[in-house]
Amino acid sequence: MSMRMQTLNEEEEYNWTQRPVRDVIVAVDHGPKSKHAFDWAILHFCRPGDTVHLVHAVSSLKNNIVYDVSQTLLEKLSSEALNVSKVKVMTRIVEGDAGKAICKEAEKVKPIAVVMGTRGRSLMQSVLKGSVSEYCFHNCKVSPVIIVPGIEAGEESVNSLENREIPL
Repeated sequence: MSMRMQTLNEEEEYNWTQRPVRDVIVAVDHGPKSKHAFDWAILHFCRPGDTVHLVHAVSSLKNNIVYDVSQTLLEKLSSEALNVSKVKVMTRIVEGDAGKAICKEAEKVKPIAVVMGTRGRSLMQSVLKGSVSEYCFHNCKVSPVIIVPGIEAGEESVNSLENREIPL
């Protein structure tokens, strides 16, 4: 294994600002735990210059009401992400089972991570009804999946991005 080292003279400074641009998928829905995960990703994970892919899964794209409501959600979140974190935002409304659709998007984008919330179901409820985050955790093979615990887990630093701006 080779390691690349850079030697600098005393007068030179290392340029720490050159960071590679990263792709990050944030899976969103209309729930508060999804919004909490989005807020966490924008404040604690994403860096200025990253590309955030907001992915929202719906059962059918043919329902205009569902599509319009989903588009409104993604526009609102896109605006927040741009204002707070100075990231590039791409949005996708995808049709199908949420877990499978998110994993399929991850295969296309190849992000450094997939960030999502959890519904906060009990173990028994997750076993009986299934869990999107659990499905993605076990089946998303191209990227790590970050499951942000719900607000009740004690995360007080991120309740809302409203009126917040991250200094550059």
